[in-house]
Amino acid sequence: MTFPYDELGAPELVQLTTVLGREIALRLSTHPGGWRTLSIRELEALGLSDTNLHSVLALQDLVRRGYPELPRHRFARSEEVARVYEHRLGGFDREVMVAVALDGRMNVIAELELASGGHHGIAIAPPDIFRPLIRCGASAFVMVHNHPSGDPSPSREDITMTGALVSLADIVGVQLVDHVIVAARGGGWTSLADLGLLGGNDEERPTHATVSS
Repeated sequence: MTFPYDELGAPELVQLTTVLGREIALRLSTHPGGWRTLSIRELEALGLSDTNLHSVLALQDLVRRGYPELPRHRFARSEEVARVYEHRLGGFDREVMVAVALDGRMNVIAELELASGGHHGIAIAPPDIFRPLIRCGASAFVMVHNHPSGDPSPSREDITMTGALVSLADIVGVQLVDHVIVAARGGGWTSLADLGLLGGNDEERPTHATVSS
């Protein structure tokens, strides 16, 4: 699956533009949490005609069949996330952030595109992360983003944001299971849960934090 962040080259954005026109396509592709999980009511609120609304619903169903590629069983290990997203995000030359939404049994139920930024960071507010997770009925989630620099070590901003998400997750009842950072150019990956930065029982987690490709 390709993420629709590159306005000139992403296949999904091209599909949306072809069907809906560029203005509506850009509005959908930049919606917090992405357009792939928007409900009928939310699509209607965007002012879509009945024809465009049914076209978006059809496209949602089409792309839904192509993801997730993550294991369809209890989702417990950071290696599973890294194995998929090193390939999926490692080639971007700017930071991209997604959330993997999980149900109460830790099965993957959705992949939510949250934000893209520059070479040195992403600006996103916690409500923009939790809103789409709540919308799709997630009980838990895994955050994933890339470091184009090739160094998967968490920045101070990464650690601060993760701490804020842990606190807010306790309030809204959607558990943050892990925050995985994947590096470009085969630089490996880091799990903030493995580093002990999410709290919980560290004995249940793998002992390593960073693995080179």
